[in-house]
Amino acid sequence: MELQKIKELIDILKGSDLAVLEFTQGDYKLRLVKQPGLGAATGPDPSLASSVPVTQRSEKPDGQVQPAVQGGDPMGIQGSRAGQVRSPLYGIVHLRPAPDSPEFVQIGDRLRQGQTLCLLEAMKIFHEVNAECDARLEAVLVADAQEVESGAHLFRLAPLN
Repeated sequence: MELQKIKELIDILKGSDLAVLEFTQGDYKLRLVKQPGLGAATGPDPSLASSVPVTQRSEKPDGQVQPAVQGGDPMGIQGSRAGQVRSPLYGIVHLRPAPDSPEFVQIGDRLRQGQTLCLLEAMKIFHEVNAECDARLEAVLVADAQEVESGAHLFRLAPLN
């Protein structure tokens, strides 16, 4: 089993309400158990301001994506209201819903709270990153199909005047 896949599973477990996650691949079986009360080191990075809403999505056979689970902050995504939007977990950034579709947002766009900024793909599950508040998109800090680490800067937002 690849180390990167194990890290992805740990990130998913850490940011979810699950207590146990089991994964089987070939002859390998991995069981991760979240232990409550391990201290601040297991929580979100306190240097990051506030959370960005997320929706998990699953892939349909035709390559399109559809919402699977919606919630306030199930993955513990951290960012700032009008500032940097950070990646909640390791994954591949998708700036468009399908290869032949336009990007979710363009530089200069006026964003509404809850508007989709991008999708993060981790283990064939798509996590929707949404705007936390009304703002203007100043910069896209990643490329389409780029691999990013948890906490990587994805977008820069400016407050609306």
